[in-house]
Amino acid sequence: MNLRLMHPNKDPGLPKEAGPSFLAVARRVSWKPASVLFSFLLFPALLQAEAKFQEISNSVVQINVESVQYSFQSPWESPRLQGSGGTGFILEENRIMTNAHVVSGAVQIRVKRPNQKTDYPARVLYIAHDCDLAILTVDNAAFFADARPLQIGPQPELNTPVTVLGFPIGGNRLSITRGVVSRIDMDVYSHSGVDAHRIIQVDAAINPGNSGGPAIQNGKVIGVAFQAITSGENLGYLIPPVVIQRFLKDLEDGIYQGYVEFGVLDTPILNPGQIQALDLDRPAPYYGVQIYRVIPGSTAAQGLKPGDVLLSINGHRITGEGDVEIQGSLYPYVELVDHLFDGDPVKVEVLRDGKIKELSLKSRKTDVLDFQRRTYGSPPEYMLLSGYLFQPLDANLMDAMGGQWSANGDLQVLYRYHYHLFHGLYKEGGLDVVLTRRLAHPSNSYGDRYLNQVVESVNGKEVLNFRQFVELLGKAGSSEPRIVIRFIGSEIPLVLESQALKNDNPEIARRYGIRKLYNLNGEAK
Repeated sequence: MNLRLMHPNKDPGLPKEAGPSFLAVARRVSWKPASVLFSFLLFPALLQAEAKFQEISNSVVQINVESVQYSFQSPWESPRLQGSGGTGFILEENRIMTNAHVVSGAVQIRVKRPNQKTDYPARVLYIAHDCDLAILTVDNAAFFADARPLQIGPQPELNTPVTVLGFPIGGNRLSITRGVVSRIDMDVYSHSGVDAHRIIQVDAAINPGNSGGPAIQNGKVIGVAFQAITSGENLGYLIPPVVIQRFLKDLEDGIYQGYVEFGVLDTPILNPGQIQALDLDRPAPYYGVQIYRVIPGSTAAQGLKPGDVLLSINGHRITGEGDVEIQGSLYPYVELVDHLFDGDPVKVEVLRDGKIKELSLKSRKTDVLDFQRRTYGSPPEYMLLSGYLFQPLDANLMDAMGGQWSANGDLQVLYRYHYHLFHGLYKEGGLDVVLTRRLAHPSNSYGDRYLNQVVESVNGKEVLNFRQFVELLGKAGSSEPRIVIRFIGSEIPLVLESQALKNDNPEIARRYGIRKLYNLNGEAK
């Protein structure tokens, strides 16, 4: 439609010399009282909405944090102190919700509401790195005076408006941005780097400092701002109500237990030949997915087998792409298990050896994925032996060394980490140990050939994890004349004389200013 502004005396429907018609004049005269009346009737509603929004705003919290960061390339070094900021909001029982990444590794937290002139010390009550949520509290009751606890609302619909409140970089005042819900999906949460949950995508700007802030719709929290795509303009992500509510329910007994794992690796069933070969007499597209690996200790390990075709979970049919319908929307089928708790029942339907079987399982946690989950606030584990640095191959080490390994073509380490599950390299309680660095000393001259290799054994005994590796070294050093460390795929072992280590280790520590030769879950020496 094209609009054109006109002078009242130049109505195109009248002769040029004619003035406005009676209807045109009446329309202008009668509009003014109607406008005044409409404004008069609307004014109280606007005031009420403004007051309600002001209450919500006063329950949003600015969070300033001093935290520690450890070096995984030089793990013996003291942690580096850094300052950062984020946002939170007040819940019932004098609790503040924010993101786990806002307060990870915190040594000091101070909080302030928009209507307060001073800040208050806060402390972490609960933190969940697997869903990037945390609960804080303030011991001084004055902080919560006249605060209105915010309520968690239902999941928003697509293409509906949301308002995101927070304290992003660029100022100390409360920031308000608006957008619409553009997508609801399931994806990996960047904080842990491995845990996938439901997410809400919005086209509102979410910048550093917004993290932990509430997204409001109809006066209730329908999401917590937590991450953004830096390459996408105004693309932000919210933690949805279903994840928030599960987190809060998990805390009801005073302990955060975390998420269960369904625990299978599968392949979609889309090829017509594959459907025919499996004799899947099912209505399209509900062909299910075929399992090719089951993770030890997981929910699925109680009854599922490689080769099974997983047809349904808790009554929800699975498509050939691995999706199920939940409240009219398609999600990956693991969404059905994602919000369960340890011990909750799971009923599955599988096709096995041409027959359909119904199995009853119980939700379980597993530690098989822990090595790929980033940890925060804890000093890294390491062992220095004759200047050789040994470390567990986990997510933090991969973050620190992965780029270097890729550039140098250290494919074995990358393969062991990234294909740990896909190729069945895992063992329950297992964790690879890598020789990552050599501190130059006459005792380890020409020893670079051993760098970035995965330890296989110590004096003939297989290494299962880092703790056992340290224990094997201790026993071998005290009872045998030499320590022989073999590496996976290498024929040449690293041989160290036990007696020489007693002199070399202290000398290397003095030379490089290292106070502790190893750290094992805080057991430093």
